[in-house]
Amino acid sequence: MNAERHPVERWTSQSLKAGVLFSGSVMILGLVLYAMHSFSTPLPQHNPTLIELVHRILSGSLDPFTLMYIGLILLMLTPFLRVLTAVVGFAVEKDRTFVFVSLTVFFFLVAELLYSLYR
Repeated sequence: MNAERHPVERWTSQSLKAGVLFSGSVMILGLVLYAMHSFSTPLPQHNPTLIELVHRILSGSLDPFTLMYIGLILLMLTPFLRVLTAVVGFAVEKDRTFVFVSLTVFFFLVAELLYSLYR
């Protein structure tokens, strides 16, 4: 079957691919930096919080493990990007029903994230 895919389906597929490739690249960069330091960087004793990661990014002290954590967080945020892409795609097509459904899914994702962060 050689049917043309729906534009929203293509956009969401591309956003998922971009999210996975970008987050994977950041994690691989962290691994390469760790290997370049001859594996002499001490292993972290605890997982950093999101606030600690933001502080490290803003201060410019990007050690290999910070890059790997950032890559993991980007990978976990990829489904959010996928749903937002669907919202925008359906809004462009003026399909209000699917915009509503996609926004509902997005709000459930955000609520779940906030619940897991602050419980």
